Amino acid sequence: MSIVHTTARRQFFEEGICPADLPPKIVESWLRCQQQGCADAAIERLGKADLQGALADNAQMLRVALPELDGLYEQVLGTQSVVLLTDASGLILNTTGNPQFMKKAEQVALLPGVSWDEVTKGTNAIGTALALRESVEVRGGEHFLAQNMGISCSAAPIFAPNGRLAGVLNVSGDARLHHLHALGLVRLAAQQIEHRWLGLASDEHWLMRLHPRAELLGSPREGVLGFAGATLIAANRVALHWLGLTWEDLGRCSFSELFDGSLQAMPQPRMIYSQRGQHFYLTITPPKTRAAAKPAISHEVVPPFQKQLDKAVRVLNAGVAVLLQGETGSGKEVFARALHAASQRSKGPFVAINCAALPESLIESELFGYEEGAFTGAKRKGSMGKLREANGGVLLLDEIGDMPLLMQARLLRVLQEREVTPLGASQPYKVDFSVVCASHRDLPGMVAAGEFRADLFYRLQDFIVHLPPLREHADLLGFIASLWQESSGAARGVILGDDLMASLVRYPWPGNVRQLLSLLKTLLALSDDGACLTYADLPEEYQMPVISEASSLASSSHELIENTIARFEGNLSKAAAALGVARSTLYRRRFKAG
Repeated sequence: MSIVHTTARRQFFEEGICPADLPPKIVESWLRCQQQGCADAAIERLGKADLQGALADNAQMLRVALPELDGLYEQVLGTQSVVLLTDASGLILNTTGNPQFMKKAEQVALLPGVSWDEVTKGTNAIGTALALRESVEVRGGEHFLAQNMGISCSAAPIFAPNGRLAGVLNVSGDARLHHLHALGLVRLAAQQIEHRWLGLASDEHWLMRLHPRAELLGSPREGVLGFAGATLIAANRVALHWLGLTWEDLGRCSFSELFDGSLQAMPQPRMIYSQRGQHFYLTITPPKTRAAAKPAISHEVVPPFQKQLDKAVRVLNAGVAVLLQGETGSGKEVFARALHAASQRSKGPFVAINCAALPESLIESELFGYEEGAFTGAKRKGSMGKLREANGGVLLLDEIGDMPLLMQARLLRVLQEREVTPLGASQPYKVDFSVVCASHRDLPGMVAAGEFRADLFYRLQDFIVHLPPLREHADLLGFIASLWQESSGAARGVILGDDLMASLVRYPWPGNVRQLLSLLKTLLALSDDGACLTYADLPEEYQMPVISEASSLASSSHELIENTIARFEGNLSKAAAALGVARSTLYRRRFKAG
């Protein structure tokens, strides 16, 4: 550890003096950590199922970020470093690292499933970047906790196209071998991730690419804007800087407020002036044409629910609320997105909010928004809130059963009057959106117990879609096979063996479709081209014993057999398939049992 860091730590931790030789960001972070009582503690790591859920929740960010992680790692190769990607809470999702440094990384818990927010890990590049919403470098002794002083970290936040803080990209390495350009490389890679992510918006929105120099259009240095209709709803940091905007301006300004002229397709570079008098060369790509035919539902939702989707689209278009009921991971949000894409609101936004993930103290401001100065710490220019963001589109209230009763009353009023009054506002705003709610809880039971408002429930339950758990899929074997065919597994010639498939059919799937998709991705990542994967290739927790027909039913209890038959409503063919035996064998066993 350097003399500067040694002196600074003595001054702060022993003498109670704020060191003058450390960067202000570090000192401010130390003070926050001290106030929060941050201290060395045992490592807490998510279990596999929870981590798989987190990976699924951040699938879109991972899709655009992983190629950049590989490129960043190549640039810091030889410095004994590890490249990390976290979610918006600081939870590590992915690591790519130097084998020589990985053992040290494990010792300090730089591992998937471990959270590196400031409250848990003290001053560190990941947690401090999240706290400040900007790039940060933390070297050796600048870490608040002594257990982390052997590493140096450089991190930059990643923002989704709508301005939401989505995660952090980080490079950590041995403090003695610090890469001088690590922070600059991380910043550039984070911007590239945002750039790639924003490019996906062209499927649903107008996409503008701009630069003062025509020859730099298409380069990483271009600005990118996304418009829903004529409203600005997405941007990268380059474009925001040029136009004098912030993330808070998204959803608040139109094309005509930013540029001269009207929004129209411009496949070839053309010069245009901003309302600030700047000149830009730009191209504008319209939304990709949607198929006018029957809406298709993703394979991530059980295929038999195509009929339910068709009905749900009709009632949603008629202004009726749709309620999705099903276990966690059963595909409620995927169904809701398919419903939005197939509805008359498809050109409007799809806004999802998880009521269970927000503290009660935040859910009001998240839903209803607030005006500038509404409370201490409020953002400059205020916040629109999810209800206004959903204007013209579809609002998904996920886990609606976890919404506090007070908020239920305010939501009911919005649904009745079709207007929203943000915190601190004197006048309401008109809103027009379709509502989809989702819950894994027994809402009628909650109404009876006084835990959920009856008037709101009856407003939301006009049309209910029940999504069954994956274990009750009528053709689970075929469903797994179709998912594998759609993945790159089939293209790579990787085969799922019969014993492996039999084990997957027997597995209870507590995490439902989300868990199945995560497992298939894991198997694919660990397999070689042309391989035939067997039961032995499954992670241990998925290995459900495969037994022969001769012994399976003999060792199975009568209760198990009858329960399996009941689960398939008396269909012996489906029950036999679930038990891994022929229908005739099952019939004989029932006959012998009397």
